Amino acid sequence: MKNSIRISAVWMLCILLAGFTAGCGGKKADAEPDKQVSGTEGQNSVSDSNDKKAPGMEEHQKDKKDETSGTLSDERLIKDQTFEVELKPLGEVTFSSYAPDTAKEPLADAEFAVLKDGKVSSILDGPFPDNIRANEIFEAVEAVSFPDYNSDGYNDIIIICSYSPASGPEAGSGYREARIYQGGAQGTFTYEKGLSDDTNSALADITVKSVLGFLGADRPLPADAQSSWQQQYVDYVQAQEPGMWEGYRLLYIDDDDIPEIAAFGSSEAIGSKIISFGDGKVHETQLSRLNFSYIERGGLLCNSDGNMDSYYDVVYQMENGELKQIAAGYYGAEDNSNVRLDQNGDPIYQYKWEGKLMSQEDYEKALNAVYDTSRVKKESLVKEFYSAEEIIEEISKID
Repeated sequence: MKNSIRISAVWMLCILLAGFTAGCGGKKADAEPDKQVSGTEGQNSVSDSNDKKAPGMEEHQKDKKDETSGTLSDERLIKDQTFEVELKPLGEVTFSSYAPDTAKEPLADAEFAVLKDGKVSSILDGPFPDNIRANEIFEAVEAVSFPDYNSDGYNDIIIICSYSPASGPEAGSGYREARIYQGGAQGTFTYEKGLSDDTNSALADITVKSVLGFLGADRPLPADAQSSWQQQYVDYVQAQEPGMWEGYRLLYIDDDDIPEIAAFGSSEAIGSKIISFGDGKVHETQLSRLNFSYIERGGLLCNSDGNMDSYYDVVYQMENGELKQIAAGYYGAEDNSNVRLDQNGDPIYQYKWEGKLMSQEDYEKALNAVYDTSRVKKESLVKEFYSAEEIIEEISKID
C-alpha cells in the first residue's frame, strides 16, 4: 500500500514537472519566433531608410524615368534644333527637341531633353501643366541657345518657339515665345517662369539676341567669367534665324589659333558676314553682297563685289579680333543708265580710290599697296560650306 502511494506520488510529481517544463518550453518557443521575425523586420526597415532607398523605390524611380523618356520618340525629333553641345557642368551632351504628338492632344507643346551618354539626363519643364497649352497651337522651334546669361559658370538654356491661337479672332496669326532655363551646379535646368514672362512681355521682336539684350547678357564679361570662344561661336550660330544663312566656312584671317566664321546669306541682299572673336566676345562684320577675298593669316580681307556697272573694293584689317575698314575704292559707269563704250566695245568706267579720281592702272596700284591681290584666297557661295550643325561640330573639334 505504501509502495502504491509512493509510486502514485512519484507519477504525480513527474506529471507536474513535465507539465511545468512543457509550459515553460512552449512559452519560450512561441516567444522566440516572434522576436526573430520582429527583429529582422525592424533591422531591414532601419537599414532601408538610412542606408539605401526603401524597397522598390529605386525601381519605381527608374520606371518613372523610363516611362517619361519613352514618350520622346525619334519620329518626333526636330533634327535642325537638336545639337551636340558642351554644357557646364555636364560636359558633352545632346540637346534634343521634339515636336508634340498632336494626334493625341492638339494643344500639346514641344518637348526638350538633355541626353548624356545616350541616356536622358533631364527633361525640361514646360510653361503649362502636363505640357498642354491653354489655347495655342505649336508651330516651330525657332531657336535654341546655351549662354551663361547670369555669369555663374554654368550654361543656361534659351528656347524660342512660335505658336498661333487655336481659336478666336486671332486664330492662325503667329507669335513667338521665349523660355529661359537656369543651369545649376548639379547639371539641372530650372524653368524661370517669372523671368520668361517678363521677357516675353517686354520684347516686341523675340530673338535670342534680343532676349540676351533684355537679360543684360550681351555686355562684355569680366575675364574670369568669360566662356570659351568655341562656346560663344556655338551660341552665335544657334541664335541665327533659320533659313537666313545658306552655309558657313571656317577661315584664318589673322595669325592666331582662333578661326573666323564666314556666313553666306541665302541671297545677295543678305550678303556675307564675318564672325570673329576678340577681347572676350564675338564681333560681326557685315559685308555687301556675297563675294570677298582674304589673305590667309595676313590679317586682311577685301569685300569686292557689285553689279550693274557699279563695283567696289573695301579693305578691312583685323585688329584685336575685330575687322576694321582701312581703305576703299569704287569704280563703274558714270551713268549706268547710259553706259559709254570704248573702241573695243568695253564699258568706260571711272575709278576712285579713297575718294580720289584716277586711272584704272593707278587704282589697281593703290589697291595692291594695301592689299596684295597676288596672295588672296577668294570666297564665294559657289564653294562647299557647312550647315549650322556641321560648323558647330567643326568648332567643337578645335583644341
